[in-house]
Parts: sequence; C-alpha cells; structure tokens
Amino acid sequence: MTLFRILIGGAAAVAILVAAAIGGWWFFIREDASLATNAPAIPADLKQTPASGGGGLTFKIIADRSEAAYFADEKLASLPLPSTAKGATKDIAGEFHLTADGFDLDASQPTTFTVDLTTLKSDKELRDRRVQNLGLETAKFPTATFTAAKVVGFDKSLPADQEQCLRLSGTLDLHGVKKDVTWDVKARRDGNVITALATLKFNFADFGIPVLNIADFVSVQDAVTLQVQVVAQAS
Repeated sequence: MTLFRILIGGAAAVAILVAAAIGGWWFFIREDASLATNAPAIPADLKQTPASGGGGLTFKIIADRSEAAYFADEKLASLPLPSTAKGATKDIAGEFHLTADGFDLDASQPTTFTVDLTTLKSDKELRDRRVQNLGLETAKFPTATFTAAKVVGFDKSLPADQEQCLRLSGTLDLHGVKKDVTWDVKARRDGNVITALATLKFNFADFGIPVLNIADFVSVQDAVTLQVQVVAQAS
C-alpha cells in the first residue's frame, strides 16, 4: 500500500469519525430550548378577592404550578453548531410578603424562595450528571436561595391583571457564594394570586461554578441564564 493511499484512508476515517460525532451530538445530545417571555396567566381556579384589612399579604409559591430552570449555550468542539440546553425543576418553595396593593415588599417579613438543585433535569442524563456532580456540586450545595430586598418599576395605572415589568434586587446564595443580583421580572397580581417570570443572567465564575464540557466534545459557554416562573396564592 502506498503512502498516498494510507494518508487518504486515514483522512477518510477521520472524516467518518467527525461526521459520526456531529450526528451523535445533533441527534442525541443537542437541545434547543427557548426562554419564556411572559409571566404565567392568572389561574382562574385560584383567584379570589382577599378580605380587606389594609395590611400586607403573604403569597405562598405553589410548586406544581411553578418552575425554576437554567439555560446554558452549548457548542460542539471546533464547529459552529450552537444549541441551548435547559434543566428544570418544580422543587421550588417560598413566600412573597407584599403590601396590600401592588408589588412593594412588606419589610416586616423576609421574602425568599429556595430551589432544590438536586432535582434539576434536562433531556439528557449525561448532561445532568455533569451538572450535578462537577458543576453545581449538589452533594455539597443542594439548594439555591434568593432573599429579596427591593422591587422597583410598579405602575399603579395598569389594570390589576396586566403584566408589570419590574426589577427585583436581593441576595442569591448559590454554590456556597452569596452575591447581590437584580432579576428582570414580568409579573401579574390579581386578587389573591400573583404570577411572575424572573430572569437573571450571569457568568459561571461569578459563583465559582466551573465551565463544563462533555468529554472535550461539547463545551458550555461562559454565561448562564436562570428563569423562575412562579404561581403564588395568598392564604
């Protein structure tokens, strides 16, 4: 066999392997998730008119109607084939303490929500193992907690159930690191129900989270987006 034929055969084998790798990523690993754009509608079956009393109200998150999720951009090594992976969980708990009207926080009680990171699931088990064990290290840091400090942007002129565009500031405790962050929030409040979509983008390094790859084959980009969709009801 001539050297030329050996080189041609080797190049063909490499091309086949690359094509197989691309096909495997495209059909079995790649995901193309999209961010939500609006707060959930007010569920008609939950809506009631709260008793008047002028004091604040406590809205408790309804877990099975809520979701916390991450969105991370992935890329196949050396090729411009991007995708967006999503991992989500409904294990979210917390309470919003608000004044009688609007979205101002009732400062007499802490407004917090906590997400169980150990239950985050994407559409691929391999990705989930990497995220749990090497990224978020959920054996050591099983939860993420946000404590709210301030809400701005409420427009009293809008109808009760119309979506508001707000900014929610506070402290996020994630991966053993506490940082002040500000979420972009779209929210509705009608009667005894609030719904909200909160979005936050940051770099993994901000919370000491390593940027992952899958066997040097699929790499994750530096930034991640968190979204929390909440339905909460006042007692």
